[in-house]
Amino acid sequence: MNCSQVYELISEAVDNRLSDAVKRGFEAHIEECWQCQSEFKAEQIIKSVVQHRLRHTAVPADVYGSVVHALAQEQQSQKRSWFAALFNQPIFNPAVAFVFVVTIAVGTYSIINNSLTHRLPNEKNIISQSIKNYTAVMAGVIKPQIMSHQADDVKDYFKRDVPFDVSVASTEGCDWCGGALSEFDGVKLANVVYKFGGEQNLLYVYQTDFDEAMKGEKIGLPRNAKEALKKTGWYFEDKPGKYNLVVWKQKHTLCAAVSKMDRQKMIAFLTDNEH
Repeated sequence: MNCSQVYELISEAVDNRLSDAVKRGFEAHIEECWQCQSEFKAEQIIKSVVQHRLRHTAVPADVYGSVVHALAQEQQSQKRSWFAALFNQPIFNPAVAFVFVVTIAVGTYSIINNSLTHRLPNEKNIISQSIKNYTAVMAGVIKPQIMSHQADDVKDYFKRDVPFDVSVASTEGCDWCGGALSEFDGVKLANVVYKFGGEQNLLYVYQTDFDEAMKGEKIGLPRNAKEALKKTGWYFEDKPGKYNLVVWKQKHTLCAAVSKMDRQKMIAFLTDNEH
């Protein structure tokens, strides 16, 4: 079972709807694949939060009252709403009103959640993967498989397993650097993390083969990022208060760095101190 197949099964797995045979293949893959495991855990967390809030959070009295009042007025005017027409029944019913409010709440949550987790519609998109991985690192879901005060230790960790040269900056100026090996749909990925000061002050760098990224068959970049890389060698995204993203080519390696650090400080640290 590969990453694409596992990605399609995550929702079913979270709901415990996989057959025994498929479940064994799914579990065997996520035990070995760090990235698919983090996707699965993220989906579990989202479902748990939704269930918890729907189970314990009451509908605000003013919202409930407004809905009931509006529905009562509609009934008094002897007009049937689109909702009543669909279900062929009188609309004014407190239980139905409650369900209506909850449906709106869940629908709103789904829209917000989709906008957060699927900003870039293709799960193979490197920008999307980098941002998700950074979020997982910040949340402690993803942890380095190696941590050291020496850049060479982290660099050596990747040498035998990846077909590209992993860029690791000198640890001068940071507390430590760490590394984790993963893959997506058979493509090797190197994940490098730097810690500066507090626990929340982290810099994450996603790395893969540049030609593989530009080819776009298994993983890829959006068109605007490709064009920027071809013209200038750089691509940037800024989300004030959330993160800065910098993508660049380092020899034959594509690097995508995500952090709350100032962009210029990120660039200076990663390129001037490249080891």
